[in-house]
Amino acid sequence: MKSNFIIIFIISIVLPLTKEYDVNLYGIPVANVLISEEKIFFNNHKSIKITYETTTNKFTSNLFKIDNFYETIIDEQTLRVLSFKKTTFQPNVTNNLYTNIINDTVKYFNTDTILPKNTFNIFSLLYYLSNTEFDLINNDVLVEREGLLYNCRIFKVKKNNNNIEIKLDLDLVNNKSDAIIKHTDIFTWGLFKEGSINSLLIKDREIKSCNFKSGFTNLKSSLKKEGSP
Repeated sequence: MKSNFIIIFIISIVLPLTKEYDVNLYGIPVANVLISEEKIFFNNHKSIKITYETTTNKFTSNLFKIDNFYETIIDEQTLRVLSFKKTTFQPNVTNNLYTNIINDTVKYFNTDTILPKNTFNIFSLLYYLSNTEFDLINNDVLVEREGLLYNCRIFKVKKNNNNIEIKLDLDLVNNKSDAIIKHTDIFTWGLFKEGSINSLLIKDREIKSCNFKSGFTNLKSSLKKEGSP
């Protein structure tokens, strides 16, 4: 059962002001993702604060409860990550992680690990994909996660009715021993798992759904319609 929930979080998808997504495993509702975006000033930069809150529903919480909060602050123009923090809970694993910025250098607190300027994290990447013109999306970018660096290949297909399908292929660049957290949360672990298939459906600069596949696991998140329970 645990292996089926490693993916509940490969799903959070992009950001208008506040949006809500339903997460389904084999068509069965398992979790909810609330995503918000706010324009702020941070460290003298015009910035965008992106937050993701992921919680399992009542039924799933009886089996494998998850309560995760992620906050990313990016420069409004360059999309550089200026700040990241997360507080996540799941059975036997609790993570508390945040960065500091000193003299324009962003580091994870109490470490020497720097967030390179030319990298995304997964949350800023989703923002980039949904807010960039189709023809201007790069085919290859670097994605950082908790000290690890990944090459991310982006495959994009333009479909009818302004629909865009995007698939992500993530390959680890450095050594796994460079991770600053030994046991990360299930969302982060699942999304970057070797061999996983991640795809998004975007329309009119809004992510409508996200699919995650790994082995026999098939997880999908979908934008909740306004007025739906």
